[in-house]
Amino acid sequence: MQLPTWLGHVIKSGEVTLFTGDVEAVQVKAGDNRLDINATNKEFLKDVIGSVTSIGSKLAHLKSIAGELKADGLTVTLSFQGDRLVTIGLEAKPKLSRLVTGTNAVEINNLRKLLELSL
Repeated sequence: MQLPTWLGHVIKSGEVTLFTGDVEAVQVKAGDNRLDINATNKEFLKDVIGSVTSIGSKLAHLKSIAGELKADGLTVTLSFQGDRLVTIGLEAKPKLSRLVTGTNAVEINNLRKLLELSL
């Protein structure tokens, strides 16, 4: 079981804010079979996105997590400073992003911002 799926089963509701040093990095809200992750620190988010080396391996890992979340009836959203970037799992409603990701469990909500942050 992958970490996002495990968290979706273990955390039923609540909020937590994570800091790196004195700088707020991530806000996580849980409830109703979903996790909403809002990154507030660009450098932290770029470090997380950049931690997997190739785009192909990032996409394969994302598809694996998304499929597991969808099968378990869970949803995870990733936002940056309140702007939703990606929805994965049960509530993902991909249109064009399905052609890019090859799955119906990943919805890219803001491609421009996502590309901007991953470069």
